[in-house]
Amino acid sequence: MMTPVIGISWPRSGHRMLVGLLKLYFGKSFGYCNFHSGKPSVEDISTCCKQIPCKHAGRIMLTKNHDFDLSVPQLEGEKYLIQYRDFAPSVVSNFELFVRNGNEDSVLSFRKFVSNQFSRYLDFVNKWVHSPFAQDQLVLNYGTFLDDPHGELQRTIRYFDPEAEPDTDRIAQAIAEVDGQKIEQKTVKALHKSGVHGDRDLRQFRHYSPALFDEIERLRLPRQTVIAAFRKHLGRAPSELNILRFQGYESKEAFEVFLQDSKEYRLLKSKGLA
Repeated sequence: MMTPVIGISWPRSGHRMLVGLLKLYFGKSFGYCNFHSGKPSVEDISTCCKQIPCKHAGRIMLTKNHDFDLSVPQLEGEKYLIQYRDFAPSVVSNFELFVRNGNEDSVLSFRKFVSNQFSRYLDFVNKWVHSPFAQDQLVLNYGTFLDDPHGELQRTIRYFDPEAEPDTDRIAQAIAEVDGQKIEQKTVKALHKSGVHGDRDLRQFRHYSPALFDEIERLRLPRQTVIAAFRKHLGRAPSELNILRFQGYESKEAFEVFLQDSKEYRLLKSKGLA
């Protein structure tokens, strides 16, 4: 017997694909609701109840919530399905949506977007992926899912229906036939029955460069931590071109030591301004 699950997902982490797979596997018995928009898939439920857990739990088997403001409660006794994605592919995919919504498409715009997104990403994964609460929930990494869709979908099906043995033939058929979606340069393209396929090659992204993506892989600090340290020690904001590099410091303390060792700081200190 299926049990209802609360879905929490970082944007562009394969939630649409997973819902498609589960609908293909379970059929009409799999009721779904997007907390943010749209009508629930159960015909006689007209709108989302906006409650956590869902008041229609048992008919709605999975809800979608991005927890944008980090206000979703972590309720003991409830089952959560948490989806996230490694930061670099995630931020490229989210930037495509950002551009599609009319925002600037340039390297500098991308750098600033990355810097801001990383702060939100840290908050999300600290709450939903790396927390003690998450250890007892089903956590799916999108990249891992794409590498082993059969194994990861089996694991997900068991989470919804622990008493039934997953049907490997139905799993294989769902993986082969699920619809996909591609978003690139302001265009959304539906991919009918494209099946589960590998992740995007980041080297094909129009703003890709090895140096930039090396900076992205090294990110550790929230954007605001860097800006606050600059204002504290140097009395100004850092250049937008340098913020990503500064976010790569291992800790706030290490970054502040770097600032205090700079010529600019020593000059300010000699003038009694620092």
